[in-house]
Amino acid sequence: LFCLLQHGVEDTAAECERLGATVQAFVVDCSKREEIYSAAEKVKKDIGDVSILVNNAGVITTADLLSTQEHQIERMFEVNILAHFWTTRAFLPTMMNNNHGHIVTVASAAGHFVTSFMVAY
Repeated sequence: LFCLLQHGVEDTAAECERLGATVQAFVVDCSKREEIYSAAEKVKKDIGDVSILVNNAGVITTADLLSTQEHQIERMFEVNILAHFWTTRAFLPTMMNNNHGHIVTVASAAGHFVTSFMVAY
């Protein structure tokens, strides 16, 4: 598991373990490509090959477009879009070499509904 917040990744790991999964948790800022790549290398070295990747990182800013600050828009793109490319690029080559693996990218259902103050999202 990669998550920006220590308590968030710990809570998620605990829930996964409660459901019977074996989990390794890493604090990673998914808006930073190099942090993703560094964590991915640590995963490969310490744990081994990844055969299932679930991209589910996402952040949201709720404000009208003109009130949303530029850095907030950039962060949404870095996490909600670019991070998915960086994690996939980090783990896909091994999956291809092993001829085995699955990648699931979760997108928001918000694209199907009109929601006030979510224009930038």
